Amino acid sequence: MRLGDGDALTADSPFTALADAWIEDVRRDVDRSDGTKETYARELRTLILPHFGHFTVREVTVSRVDRYLKDQRDKSFARAKHSRTLLGMIMAFAVRQEIIQRNPVKDASRMRAPKHTPKALTPEQIAAIRIAARDWRTGDDVKGPKPDGQVRDLIEVMLGTATRIGETLALRKCDVDMTADPPRVSITGTIVVRTGLGAFRQEHPKTHESVRTVAVPAFAAEVIRRRLALIAGAGAEHLLYFTKHGTPLAPHNARRTFREILKDAGLEGMNISPHAFRRTGATLLANELDMQAAADVLGHASTSTTKKHYAEPDKSVRPKSAEVLQRLAPDTGSG
Repeated sequence: MRLGDGDALTADSPFTALADAWIEDVRRDVDRSDGTKETYARELRTLILPHFGHFTVREVTVSRVDRYLKDQRDKSFARAKHSRTLLGMIMAFAVRQEIIQRNPVKDASRMRAPKHTPKALTPEQIAAIRIAARDWRTGDDVKGPKPDGQVRDLIEVMLGTATRIGETLALRKCDVDMTADPPRVSITGTIVVRTGLGAFRQEHPKTHESVRTVAVPAFAAEVIRRRLALIAGAGAEHLLYFTKHGTPLAPHNARRTFREILKDAGLEGMNISPHAFRRTGATLLANELDMQAAADVLGHASTSTTKKHYAEPDKSVRPKSAEVLQRLAPDTGSG
């Protein structure tokens, strides 16, 4: 393979040269989204280059990869998983370009994922969040502008639709039908943030299966109607959530406000994010209806993702089971 300066890229080339060639190849891939390309570039810079930037390609050996991944695993499984995936793609690129013969990441030790049980919010936690969101920065001693209530409203709609935060922020007038019975919202996009572009509405959600229409409970519909009243004279594509300049409300800004609300609710440090509303909705739907109903509302292609990552297992006692097992009782009528 040839580098931009005309030198051949070989196993003795700096790993940084291979990384540059790989990320350039990624940027030319029309099948990857701009967001994915930005994520790869950022994680290459923060996760991979600090550890391998001073090696040659040849020196990225199985033993070095193994030690690196174990160090990353000591920090977190997610970090190690991302690191392995990214480094594996870089070295696979080197194999395809015939720079090396084998991908050292493939032979590194496998990591076992920690056992994970989805956790829904309790009714008490939801109540505390609602009170804190209602009262956030409303006291007489608060300096500066009063909150506009957007995150308070965002919480209610996320709870009532089990949508992702970006999907909720991407809702427009034309995406909601408050005349239907029950009211409904169509999930057709998401808010993303790109370097140099800021926050904008992407015309499709996370996956193809994520395009869906969701029935809205009365409490969330009331909030949506309130937001529609604020933009009564606007066009059909006007967002329900927006900044004072009329631009999309960025998810990271909403999350920052949400973290402050959690402090007021006494729930700081409990690893609660806006995604907890999605898990809470999934859990309720799975327990009261079934796992398929939860998967359909969440926009999952199968119930496996819903069950593994979203619906908290129902450990309550089911009285019906006692009736079924009673069939195994001894026959008291026989001698």
